[in-house]
This record gives sequence, structure tokens and C-alpha cells, in this order.
Amino acid sequence: MAQLLHLPDLAAARPPARRRGVAVAASGARVKQGEAGKRRVIRVADPVREGRLPVPPTPPLFAAPVTPSESPAASRRREEDEEERQRYYLNMGYAIRTLREELPDVLYKEPSFDIYRDDIVFKDPLNTFKGLENYKRIFWALRFTGRIFFKALWVDIVSIWQPAENLIMIRWIAHGIPRVPWDGLGRFDGASVYKLDKNGKIYEHKPRLI
Repeated sequence: MAQLLHLPDLAAARPPARRRGVAVAASGARVKQGEAGKRRVIRVADPVREGRLPVPPTPPLFAAPVTPSESPAASRRREEDEEERQRYYLNMGYAIRTLREELPDVLYKEPSFDIYRDDIVFKDPLNTFKGLENYKRIFWALRFTGRIFFKALWVDIVSIWQPAENLIMIRWIAHGIPRVPWDGLGRFDGASVYKLDKNGKIYEHKPRLI
């Protein structure tokens, strides 16, 4: 007769299956992969998120430098200085151009006097004259005596330059043919120094022979 053997319950002896799932880390934590494929949750402290440290402000990408505002008086003064400087260079350029164009004819033609100040001072090695009217008389006297003693008079400009910002220097040569029975030619080499004020007007003229 066959004998029945009692077999054990394999299902009961099998260990319970683990649930497979994904471990979700809390905010501010990271998940580390273990050697056996297990996942462990490691908490990492975040003082900023936890409110223990203030969040630093984010600087703007294009931030203009902060400069102190200029007072109205300083702004007005700066504009006045700029206008004065422009007026100076304008008058100075006009004075140089007028001298260059009119000085060759100054011994027989009256020059322009709007480049000079009313209180201009004329200084030669022997005399000093003050005032625009006296300055005009000097040129009138040169033209008058020139017509009496010379058949022809003219001036050649050798060079014009500025040794300083408020100075104009002109190197010139005056030529004259005297009224004599024989042929002759007079020549006078000289230089003139013109001083300019802050507005670019000439207030002093000093000629000399060299």
C-alpha cells in the first residue's frame, strides 16, 4: 500500500515580499544610492530655507552707478564757465585771423578795432598809450608819416604763434621805398606781442624792433 507523505506549505515558508517603492526625500534632503541598490534618505540642513539666515538680495544685471545729484547753482556755474570758454576761443580765433589778414596793409589802410578792448594799452620801448582812441591815433600817424616819407609801404608776416594760451606773437618785416632821388629800400624787422583777456579780447600790444 502506498504511503502518503505530508509536504510542507512552501507558500507559508516563503519570506514575505518587500514592497517596491520610491523613497521621496523631504524638502532640503538628498537621496544616496547604496551598494546593494537600496535607497537611503539623508537629511541635509538648509539654514536659508529653514529661515535661520536671510536670503541675500539679487543685484540687478545692469545697475547704473549712483552719483550725487548736482545742485542748481553748480550746474548753472558749470554752464556759464563752458559758455565763457567757447566765447574765448571764438574771439581768439577771430583776432588771429584779423591780424593775419589786415596787418600787411596796416600802413596805408585802417584796420578793424573790434578785436581790441576799449582800455587797450599800447607799449613801445619809449611810450605808453592807453585807450582805444589813442590806439587808433597811432595807426593814423603811421599812415600819415608813411605817405610823406615813403613812396610805398607794406608789411610781410613771417610767422604767427601762441607761446601761451593768452598770448599771440607775430614776427613781421616792414618794407618801405623812401621818397629820395636815388633808389633805396628800407627794411625793419620786428615782433608784436598781443595779450588776451578771459573773453579773447586784446588788452595790450607791445611792438619792438629786432
